[in-house]
Amino acid sequence: MTVHVASFLESIGGSIDKDHYLRPLPGRPGYAAYCHKPDYSKKKRKEMSERPMVKAFSQVSTEASAILRNPVQREAWAEKHRAALREASRHQRMPDAKGKPAVPARLYDYVKKELFKSR
Repeated sequence: MTVHVASFLESIGGSIDKDHYLRPLPGRPGYAAYCHKPDYSKKKRKEMSERPMVKAFSQVSTEASAILRNPVQREAWAEKHRAALREASRHQRMPDAKGKPAVPARLYDYVKKELFKSR
């Protein structure tokens, strides 16, 4: 359900009560989706954390963090990122089906995307 959020709730966002939360709607300031919180048992959460996609995401995130902590690697990736941003600004490409740009603006997101591509 889409609701108009009062000004004091807009700054709070997140959890409303134990069963519901507000999720801001992108592109519609002042409006939010009133959503049910998912209810998972401990066993179900453990099963979900063991899925291959979750494991791959965790490994890529760890590797990206390690790259960004190393000053030498960080500078090399920052240069690649700047070059990709320059190239993207020369040849305008539309966002993908999910609305994400061709080249992420943040370095961390760019590194993660490139690591996922290399797998």
